[in-house]
Amino acid sequence: MSKLTFRYQYDASFFDPKKPRNDFGWLMVRVQTDQSSGEGGFWVQWQDVKEFGEALNVFAIAADRPIVAQWGFDMQEGDDLRLRIEIVPANKRGDLAVRFEVADYNEPHNRARGCFTTNYPDLDAFRVGIANLMDRQSDEATLNGR
Repeated sequence: MSKLTFRYQYDASFFDPKKPRNDFGWLMVRVQTDQSSGEGGFWVQWQDVKEFGEALNVFAIAADRPIVAQWGFDMQEGDDLRLRIEIVPANKRGDLAVRFEVADYNEPHNRARGCFTTNYPDLDAFRVGIANLMDRQSDEATLNGR
């Protein structure tokens, strides 16, 4: 079984009205498949994570308009890319391919790349999980796959 998990830690200023608000927090992404596993993270605005979750509320995902989220430094290419998630149709039966690249923040040459298959019900559960994560109603959101 494959899975992709998000965890998000808001900056302390998010909860303290006396501090200047910092919209960046730490997004940790963990992925596990039969072929590979990896974990990495990056400083990400909470709005970006929420928007990614909202973007998952679509049926059907078009091959020429995949759902993509990525974070990193500068041009977000090569070792500057730290996190990338892409969701595209996998076949005509309605399965989805989840392509990922997750790099270690401090040692970016240590990275996991791969793909696994999921479906629309699991994607929708992930969307709800991200909403709950960003509303601080849960500690993580997981996309299950095969």
